[in-house]
Amino acid sequence: MRTVIYETHNAIFDFELPNVIGRLKDYSEQNVRKATDLLETIPSSLSEVIKITSDYFGYIVLNLLKDGKGSVFCKFCQKTYQPIQLQSISIGFGKSPFEVNIKEEGGIVKRIIKNLFRRRRQMMSMMGGEAYDCPEGHQLISMVTWVS
Repeated sequence: MRTVIYETHNAIFDFELPNVIGRLKDYSEQNVRKATDLLETIPSSLSEVIKITSDYFGYIVLNLLKDGKGSVFCKFCQKTYQPIQLQSISIGFGKSPFEVNIKEEGGIVKRIIKNLFRRRRQMMSMMGGEAYDCPEGHQLISMVTWVS
């Protein structure tokens, strides 16, 4: 089976080609240009192992891990882990703008109150995302997935 490899400073992610193609097609159907570009270049490779260097593919990695697909080699532990063994961690204000983490230090409530007493109202800017750590606590991947 052909595999797709994506490497970060801390980890090497390994996925089966059909899983990657399926996820890229989902995004391509939503008119995500970078997904369409990757979808056009991946099948043209004749190699058994396809290495992807596009930073955008990190978002695909997050989705594949969430779906329980693939495996990851932690460069610190020198061990391979399955997605179910990894720790999913919210960064910033959470994994989604619809699930804002109000317990963040300083918190959203404090920021809202602070903005209420300003002379000029400003839109609050927030961002969040997702990270995965290995069972030993080494960060494998971390991506900001939304900004408001």
